[in-house]
Amino acid sequence: MRNVGALTAAIGACLVLGVGAAGAAVEFRYERALDLTRHEDGRLLPISVTCDVVSGGVVVTDAAHGILHVFNGAGIETFRTTGFAGLSQPDDGAIDRAGRLLGVTLTDGTHYTLARLDVYGEPDGWTAAAPRDDWRPDHVLVARDGNYVTIDGTTGLLAKHDEASGAVMWAKVIAQSEAADGDLEMGLGRPVQLADGSYAIPGSNLHRIVLVGEDGEVRSTFGRFGSSPGRMVAPVAVAEGPGGTLLVLDQMRHKILAFGADQEFISEFGSIGDAPGAFYHPVSMATDGSGHLFVAQGYRGRVQVFSVLAAGTVE
Repeated sequence: MRNVGALTAAIGACLVLGVGAAGAAVEFRYERALDLTRHEDGRLLPISVTCDVVSGGVVVTDAAHGILHVFNGAGIETFRTTGFAGLSQPDDGAIDRAGRLLGVTLTDGTHYTLARLDVYGEPDGWTAAAPRDDWRPDHVLVARDGNYVTIDGTTGLLAKHDEASGAVMWAKVIAQSEAADGDLEMGLGRPVQLADGSYAIPGSNLHRIVLVGEDGEVRSTFGRFGSSPGRMVAPVAVAEGPGGTLLVLDQMRHKILAFGADQEFISEFGSIGDAPGAFYHPVSMATDGSGHLFVAQGYRGRVQVFSVLAAGTVE
């Protein structure tokens, strides 16, 4: 593995409990898998899943067909982009507060940018200003204030764009490498905004989570490399869980880890496999604000849905 350097500043309807070092365990209950078989060319290849907590909409980015699929809270597909969207090899997608789709897409065959579509799935003329010449966004998050936050996993640049004008509100390098060749390969994933307005960003090759303030300044990091309970090998996604917990998806361990507000390990869930509730190199994860967790993986092209609860919750 290459030197990634230091950070700047820092089963079927069953109940599974993780065992942790501190605090109450988090319960994961498998519910179902989204129906991803409607495309005429076969099953989707999901590389990203996001949730809009306002509408309950779920966006699945499909690498097999280069389009975005939108599902409602009941798991029914309600919309998919077409060639009129102008998306090329999209990496990520999301729904903003006005119901418009955002997509991280290839432009002019060489560069990636953030595009926005109107409610009909066509470009609406909005343009994201590039915070620097080598900007290459990988993921997009709709912040609580309605503006857009992107992460460039290569340069470690976290940027916030105004949803009305596309102007850069701030841009901060949150991680960098000490590698002489500048080849970072930090694997920074999509941010999640926590209840206090701060952000958590996973770094798969950093084996840790970066915690960033609402202004983009790094506050701290946490995580230890390893395969034992509570440790991380390749954290690729984060989501906010019940009671202020932070959920971390580890692609190589095939597990979801739960941490408390103090970053202390609580519990973990998951096993490798293709049975309902099991994972095989999952790539993305999101919560909808209503107690549902969506986990995407390319293998078998599925997005699984779980209920996630604090242990002992009475429904």
